[in-house]
Amino acid sequence: MRNGTDGRAICSHHMRTTLITLSALLTGYFMLQMSNGLQGTLLAVRGDTEGFDTAAIGLVASGFFLGMIAGSLLAGRLIESVGHVRTFAALASVASAAALVHLVVIHPVVWVGVRMLTGFCFAGLIIAVESWLNASVQDRERGKLLSIYAMVGFAGGATGQLLLDSADPESYTLFVMVSIGLSLALVPIALSRASAPVPQVAQEAPSVARLWRISPFGAVATACAGATIGIFFGLAPVFAQRVGFDASQIAYLMAAGTLGGLIFQFPMGALSDRIDRRWVCIGLALAASCLMIWLSAINRPSFSAALLIALLMGGFLLPTISIAVAHINDRAPPEALFAAAGGVVLVQGIGAASGPFLSGALMDVFGPQGFIIGLGVVQALIVAFALIRIVVQKAIEPEAKSAYTPTPVTPVEGGLQANLLLPDTESR
Repeated sequence: MRNGTDGRAICSHHMRTTLITLSALLTGYFMLQMSNGLQGTLLAVRGDTEGFDTAAIGLVASGFFLGMIAGSLLAGRLIESVGHVRTFAALASVASAAALVHLVVIHPVVWVGVRMLTGFCFAGLIIAVESWLNASVQDRERGKLLSIYAMVGFAGGATGQLLLDSADPESYTLFVMVSIGLSLALVPIALSRASAPVPQVAQEAPSVARLWRISPFGAVATACAGATIGIFFGLAPVFAQRVGFDASQIAYLMAAGTLGGLIFQFPMGALSDRIDRRWVCIGLALAASCLMIWLSAINRPSFSAALLIALLMGGFLLPTISIAVAHINDRAPPEALFAAAGGVVLVQGIGAASGPFLSGALMDVFGPQGFIIGLGVVQALIVAFALIRIVVQKAIEPEAKSAYTPTPVTPVEGGLQANLLLPDTESR
């Protein structure tokens, strides 16, 4: 009887520790994404009011994703060297300070450099959160955890967008709020009594070539989805401002787009579990293209119509990355999952870094319509390559597919999903 009581006590203690760990990590992650959502939109709006040309604003957005690529490749070594808590505290502090540098020197070249530093920090922060979360649960619980993780990320991003309406973007207040949010993100993690995981084995190096061999469509769709994410979050605020919406309205439009991505994730994912995922990507890209054609014809919609368009645009554009990653996981052998996940990080990051700059250059030539053209070209690439691959390679049967789980819309956040498919080595 006593052994049973002791066992229940140990189980109860483990559950409490797990809940404390998850709540602390998810709270910190919410604060990170809230600050990130606010900062990205704020810099686009403020850069436009400061007279930066659109290519420069796009390059500022690209800088964040370039930094994330570097961080995703290097931050793991920092975690292995000093641990999760110290890494998180150091990078959150640097990112918090970097947010204020935008106020000290208002120049596009400086902003690009600071955004690269911020992107590097965010890569390390999110890798620390993901690996800690991954080590805190059993294999059978990770699918549910990733869904919660994705929803927390979307909720944080949407909240950050709404904060743009809380102060004048031309003042210092919003930059200070970003800095405060990043500083507060480390508090629940630093004070958590739960132990951080200790890395057990070295992971495979990221491999774009391996990713291509596993799924050419997955590689191309991931790069295009990255470009879509970079263009949408980097330049949609500039587009909205240039067609006549004020900062308060832009905040709600960007929040609506983020919410649309969350709402459409699960039905589109469920549909892709039943039919060829490539057809779902085609459908989403075509629907987004039709919406953008309508938007270009309207020129300047009413605010209520713009909210609906933003909701639908986020819904059509943002789920593609999750479906592309699920398509890759369907075809990846177990021994290639880490290499493929690293390849996803790289190609999505490259797409996210190049998309805003190229679309920004189009906006300098064609005006606000350049935003629509840039997104339209990316969607056309998804449709064209998907059709080619459907002809060349037949679909996987539904029963052979891996379970769909949503992927948050940030390049480094594919790592946890790959781990869902790994065998539990401790139980062998």
